[in-house]
Amino acid sequence: MGGAMESTRELVRLRSEVKAWLETKIPKDVELPTPGHDLGEFWVQWTLNFRKELGAKGWLAPNWPTYLGGGGYSPAASQVIMDELRKRQLPPLGIHGTWTTTLRVWGTEEQKGRWLPPTLQGEIIVNQIVSEPNGGTDLATKATTAVRDGDEYIINGEKGYIGALLPPDYLFILLTMDVNGPRYENLGMVIVDAHDPGVSISHRTTLMGLTQSSFTLNDVRVDPEDIVGGERGGWHVAQTLLDVERGGNGVTLEESRDVEKREREYWTKQAP
Repeated sequence: MGGAMESTRELVRLRSEVKAWLETKIPKDVELPTPGHDLGEFWVQWTLNFRKELGAKGWLAPNWPTYLGGGGYSPAASQVIMDELRKRQLPPLGIHGTWTTTLRVWGTEEQKGRWLPPTLQGEIIVNQIVSEPNGGTDLATKATTAVRDGDEYIINGEKGYIGALLPPDYLFILLTMDVNGPRYENLGMVIVDAHDPGVSISHRTTLMGLTQSSFTLNDVRVDPEDIVGGERGGWHVAQTLLDVERGGNGVTLEESRDVEKREREYWTKQAP
């Protein structure tokens, strides 16, 4: 059904298939935690497994192209799948469409190929962490820094997030690339391996009962290939991130077509 014009009958059949499958997968006798609160060991493990099963069926990101790890479904079919998922009480599935869409706009094709397919197929978790414990609302001021050291960058600092998160494999973070550089032009968006020995993650419960996570980075080394949008392009990448977060597309229709054209040309060449 992916990519084709479906009849009403086909969409009804797809909806029935999704509903029946979900009925066999979602626990009925285990209470789901309140949104924003700690998921607990059971729901974390269940969600990680559920994501992989959804990804294998192309239902975790049904509207994304197959060459990026999505299901390749048409808008109508994707809507059917997402509607059925939204009807259920589910823990956060950890897709973070804001960072994936932002990477699609600003990332190189090699970066997309490295991180998007395993994310959209449920194999890895990437946490989008932009804020800092003492950063307030000033997006352009980041105490976390990346300092050039030969062919690598060394990252030090602390990031924070309030809300339930699945254990991350990577972090998508905004930081300062040049402490002496002009405001807005000294930022970079970097993807960091969360399993690096220099990354430590801690959690605490706020007075409101929400989970607050802290990510401390001590001498974490990254390659320039891990920087999204260029070494001084972080502010522009962050603006796209915010636009998508607020319901926008991050790009104009013409820019979106250019992105898709470059992708098709690249992935056509990669096909065996």
